[in-house]
Amino acid sequence: MKKLGLFLLKHNIHLMTLIFVGWAVWAACHWAELVLVQKLVLALYACLILHEYEESYKDRFLELMLGRMMRVDYRSLTPGLTHLAQAVYITTIFSLAILFPEQLWLTFGVIILCIFEGFIHNWGIFLFRLKGVSPGWWTAVVMAAVAIWSIVQINQHVDYQGIQWLWGVLYFYAAFLAMEVFFQRLIGNTMSNVKTAAQAFLKERFGRK
Repeated sequence: MKKLGLFLLKHNIHLMTLIFVGWAVWAACHWAELVLVQKLVLALYACLILHEYEESYKDRFLELMLGRMMRVDYRSLTPGLTHLAQAVYITTIFSLAILFPEQLWLTFGVIILCIFEGFIHNWGIFLFRLKGVSPGWWTAVVMAAVAIWSIVQINQHVDYQGIQWLWGVLYFYAAFLAMEVFFQRLIGNTMSNVKTAAQAFLKERFGRK
């Protein structure tokens, strides 16, 4: 049983992908019945799954954050552990957005995440003084572009109240924070340590607190 658990943990990215494939098959069978918002979320979902694989191909961006900024020896951790929180987070927020398309703030939370990914990968090039693009940069940029295009499509074809954006921002922040707390606990770290390490890194990088 323990071996099975370790196997599933190590391959959680593949389990996450299988869930997406399940959604994709369901969507293909009900495509005519889906509303625009669900189709957009599925497109972003596909982009993010590809992004996760690009990031895991070589020198994951998360490992740059862990190793350089947080000073965590991620190589000593159980394989798959550093991706578990992200897999749960991604699967949950995209599934909720597909299941409840009438709650547009759920979709906006997904869109904000996808734009945030594009921003953070460009920022990472500067932050870590990378000679090339950051791991996952290509799919992150494409995903952000699709997210911006989704906003245009929603504004043109969906009638909604602007307050939905506020709820979407708050939802994104709360869900992302919960994921980060869960992630730090999984690797035996604390948010206090994260703050201290980040401040030290930024002081060293920019010469100020």
